[in-house]
Amino acid sequence: MIKKFITVLIFTFILSCGYSPVFQNDKNFNFKLDKISYIGDKKLNRNLEKNLELYKKNESVNIFDLDITSFKNVDILTKDEKGNATSFKTKININIVLTNKSNDKTITKNFSREKTYNSMDNKFELSQYRLNLEKNILSIILQEIKVFLSLIENDL
Repeated sequence: MIKKFITVLIFTFILSCGYSPVFQNDKNFNFKLDKISYIGDKKLNRNLEKNLELYKKNESVNIFDLDITSFKNVDILTKDEKGNATSFKTKININIVLTNKSNDKTITKNFSREKTYNSMDNKFELSQYRLNLEKNILSIILQEIKVFLSLIENDL
């Protein structure tokens, strides 16, 4: 009985502590992206564009241009004795150049993530796994980009 009471008490304190996710409301950022240009992998660029469109609508004094170059590499790490690939490495690399419109200062930053994984017997499952992995890597990189943009907005 005491354990249940303590659990309910702790749960109540956690819910009432005022926790809110950092990126729940992206409109709190004090910058606006005016021009965003994309070079590189088209699928990655489409996902980036969907997630960064929100920052074009902000009204702010700090206005930036953003140039994005994206690359995706899928390498074969090991092969079996028949020459079939047994493990792969997927690497996503995104370079951004952020330029302040008011004083033409620029900052360049590279975001890179990679993941190794084993091959599967079913090629369809392998391609679906690879697509899911790319989405996960890209979402991590997007979070890093958002943090970078929120931290750098006052430095430029």
